[in-house]
Amino acid sequence: MARDQAVLAVTGVTKRFGGLVAVSDLSLVVSVGSVHGLIGPNGAGKSTTIGLISGFIRPDAGTITFGPHDMTRLAPSAIARLGVSRTFQQATPLSGLTVFENVLVGLHTRFGSGLAAVLARTPAFRREAQAMVEEAQRLLALFGLEALAGTDARNLTFGQLRFLEIARTIAMGPRILLLDEPAAGLNDLERQQLAALVHRFRGEGMGMLLVDHDVPFVFGLADRMTVMNFGSVIAAGDPDQVRRNPAVREAYLGEAAETEGAAWR
Repeated sequence: MARDQAVLAVTGVTKRFGGLVAVSDLSLVVSVGSVHGLIGPNGAGKSTTIGLISGFIRPDAGTITFGPHDMTRLAPSAIARLGVSRTFQQATPLSGLTVFENVLVGLHTRFGSGLAAVLARTPAFRREAQAMVEEAQRLLALFGLEALAGTDARNLTFGQLRFLEIARTIAMGPRILLLDEPAAGLNDLERQQLAALVHRFRGEGMGMLLVDHDVPFVFGLADRMTVMNFGSVIAAGDPDQVRRNPAVREAYLGEAAETEGAAWR
């Protein structure tokens, strides 16, 4: 898929849970090499949107495509193989595995050798296995986890678990990365490290849909913004346009607009 064709497009998507409309007629586009921020108050439909795009939730209406591929009814594994992967709000390591092994698991989608090659340990398989080890080591170093490679992942701090979750997802080789509250629970230094990584991945051509309650964090990274409230889009555009939108200030911040005004300057 050419770079100019690698576009994630959500078109007219609606999702109901009983009588509740969680997402209503949502449309947005995420291109490779860009960061699309998605913000809104609790219950706005942000995490439901991540679930819809990644295949964990099925829409009632609308379409979700990545380039020429219709992902609307695909399973999460099939969507990941197309190049669209997600992180989760709850960073949970694979039980009983080390930090290094957790990242290796993420690399499995890029492993091309068949069973016969694995059993015979062919030269091609050995080269591929070595490449996977080197890539896992590179990712651990990138996320500052190389010294913890042999540690049981369950023993990591909250921030380290968050970075491991993202590293394991990056290991899958996504063209589009769906980040669901990646800054939640991080301290200031960890937020700065995460922002630097987002900049790096964007520079390498990855597209990202960034969902987070940390409004200044999202504004500082996004090329384009979508704001939701009660399941519907109330504003979309570049960060400056959204920042000046009175409806956004009213609906998203409400009475807190004055005390949190720094986020909107």
